[in-house]
Amino acid sequence: MTFRQHLHRQLDPEAWPGHGLSPVNWCVFVLIWLSIVFGVAATEPAVASWLGRKLRLIDHFLLALFAVEYAGRLAVCGLNPKFRGPRGFLRYVATPASIADLVVILPLLLPTPPTWLLIFRLLRILRLLRLAAMPHIHTALREFYEALAAKRFELIFTLFLGVILILLSSTTLYLVERGLQPEIFGSIPKAMWWSVVTFTTVGYGDAVPISTLGKFCAGLYAILGLGLVAMLTGVIASALSYAAELHVQNKNVD
Repeated sequence: MTFRQHLHRQLDPEAWPGHGLSPVNWCVFVLIWLSIVFGVAATEPAVASWLGRKLRLIDHFLLALFAVEYAGRLAVCGLNPKFRGPRGFLRYVATPASIADLVVILPLLLPTPPTWLLIFRLLRILRLLRLAAMPHIHTALREFYEALAAKRFELIFTLFLGVILILLSSTTLYLVERGLQPEIFGSIPKAMWWSVVTFTTVGYGDAVPISTLGKFCAGLYAILGLGLVAMLTGVIASALSYAAELHVQNKNVD
């Protein structure tokens, strides 16, 4: 076996003959999580002050490792029958996984990357989607997707009902409270903020009705919001139960 073939087995989850991830991909997996933890911790002023100049060096070191890994994937992608030849290479470059790899190392290509590029550090978590190529995870995702597809009408109806309740509640509060609190309920779009935080049971408290009729309507819609959340939770729980049944059936067939 040539070095290129061995590297292909290590980097391509579909080519790995063993179970789970290859040793190289396990290292990449750990590096991704380390880079995410580092990127989050580096936004803390105390950590940034403690690391000082080492902060940029560590970040560039991690990016360089990801750049080497990306170059290795480009070098061996042609061994996959789906990406053979020049056109296959272009197809691989255009895949979401390859684009995610390129986006991750983009800050390394800029001498002084702007602050907003820090979000690309968190985008490295998208690269963990390669784990979907693992048989067990791929099977679980497929069965869960089939379960959601089987409950799609219930999900669509629940979401449609939620949109109707948000429109109805925001319109009601607009009509009742617009004269008392024009800065909060002065329009239906403004009142929608109250409806959303009420139906999601967040309730920030920055928008509350003050009239008696407004409080009565708000209480009524809050109760309806709880019912909506319970209905959506029940649909998703039913989908998960159906996915578990599919898994057991498929396991018995095998």
